[in-house]
Amino acid sequence: MADGARPGTVGGMVEFLDKCARDPDFNTVTTMAMKSTVKSVSALLDIRRDEQVSGLDVESVMDRFQAAKGTAFRSAATYRTRFRVATQLYLAWLDGDPEWKSIARTRTSDRTGPPESAAKETMVVEFPVDGRLTIALELPRSLNSQTAQRLHALIDSFVVED
Repeated sequence: MADGARPGTVGGMVEFLDKCARDPDFNTVTTMAMKSTVKSVSALLDIRRDEQVSGLDVESVMDRFQAAKGTAFRSAATYRTRFRVATQLYLAWLDGDPEWKSIARTRTSDRTGPPESAAKETMVVEFPVDGRLTIALELPRSLNSQTAQRLHALIDSFVVED
């Protein structure tokens, strides 16, 4: 990654996400959606490009964004997740975390199946997305409401709005 993404600022995070979009380890559409979210939130709330990302309280920022958008705003959870993941990803990269890419893994891994111990605790559910595509989801056998909500937020973070 180029040094322009290194200053730790909102502008640096936007540049960083641009570079991640070109990285084959990331889904381009998802990464660009995170970038778009960061830019939209920053513009609406007048967050300067030179503002330090480490000083942002993500939940507070997103509460303000949601309030500014009004009650009719239906994508609040999606925007919140995208902004949170973008921030965590950027800060981990800035900190030199060798596992920074794992924060937002958006490509399938080379793994061929679950570890033997996990196989008993999970189940694979096939989900037909449309007439041409069916995906397999590996889910815990004891899926609770909180985990289901977290999975919902994760899936919402991949939505590309027209």
